[in-house]
Amino acid sequence: MSFRVYDKKKRRFVQDNIFLTPDGELVESKKSLFGDKLSFVQQDRYVYQRSIDLYDKENKLIYVGDYLNAEVADDKVVSGLVTYAEELASYVILCFDADEYYVLSSQVCDRIKIIGNVFDDLKKGK
Repeated sequence: MSFRVYDKKKRRFVQDNIFLTPDGELVESKKSLFGDKLSFVQQDRYVYQRSIDLYDKENKLIYVGDYLNAEVADDKVVSGLVTYAEELASYVILCFDADEYYVLSSQVCDRIKIIGNVFDDLKKGK
């Protein structure tokens, strides 16, 4: 399972030195005089997003919390948020404007494009 970590204070994704424990806790590795030191990160500052192990049509890895455009029918393109639906045991695109959802699978990846993520407003300072 891959994941990415967003730093809410710096308003950017963190590229390295933060790891996810099997319990879902984030820990940071820091250099010290006696070697690497692991410490838990501030849970209110960092948040992680799991990948869904699918790629969009531009070969970008899709994560929970990404906004997508998806062609769901011949002429119908919808926009929505990627989330996990426990009752379906599947990742879905939630389309808030149309009050619909669409199950994500490898068969539709060539018709999906990532257009943003839930942190875009934070990056802009909103």
